[in-house]
Amino acid sequence: MNGGDGVRIENDRFLRRLCFGDTDVQSAMDLRDPDRLVLEYTRLMMGFLLFQPRPSHILMIGLGGGSLPKFCHRHLPEADITVLEVDPSVLALRDRFEIPPDQPGFRVLLGDGAAHLATMNDASVDVLLVDGFDAGRMAPSLGTQGFYADCRRVLRSGGVMVGNLHELDLQLGIFLDRIGQCFDGHAAYVPARECGNCVVFARREVALSSRLPRHLRRPGAMPEATWAGIEAALHDVLRTVRATRRFP
Repeated sequence: MNGGDGVRIENDRFLRRLCFGDTDVQSAMDLRDPDRLVLEYTRLMMGFLLFQPRPSHILMIGLGGGSLPKFCHRHLPEADITVLEVDPSVLALRDRFEIPPDQPGFRVLLGDGAAHLATMNDASVDVLLVDGFDAGRMAPSLGTQGFYADCRRVLRSGGVMVGNLHELDLQLGIFLDRIGQCFDGHAAYVPARECGNCVVFARREVALSSRLPRHLRRPGAMPEATWAGIEAALHDVLRTVRATRRFP
């Protein structure tokens, strides 16, 4: 099924994939367990729980197949979640990926994430998730110095930006330098074990290694089986942060 502009759905026996272009898989849903995080980079992005275990406001730029907002909506019920998606053909497929309808505490808006961020109040977000790709690359507006400065500005003290990048992107080093400069070096990145993705964590005014938990703690509303599905990825984030001082 196509959503227009090269956006299409592929169905496997147990998986439904959102694809851009000829081959790029942007998201995947387990038809037996629609809220499970199938792709490893999405599990890595949940590493924000190390720094913000009980976020009250989560903002996400880029909907894709909605894996992360679905997961957070179900397992972090106290969080108010807003998602920005610029492509109407992606938004039109939300029902196929069982993304919840808009309701108090959960909404998906059609709009440019970078432009929206520029209009937001300072210090209003606990967690900012950035995952905006088209068929060929990350959206250029999501990699500028001004964008990362806005990311830092809208975060509360101790808030964390989590960005999905690609290790084969020729501009990866530039993006990392910009993030490091905007966040005063309070940043680290964790390569995913699959797909060539890497996930960047950057924290406002607080070092990533500050007040890290000695042991990972399962959120109270999250079942043990669900926690088991993301725990290994969180350990990867924890090990990387403990070994990283500052960048650039």
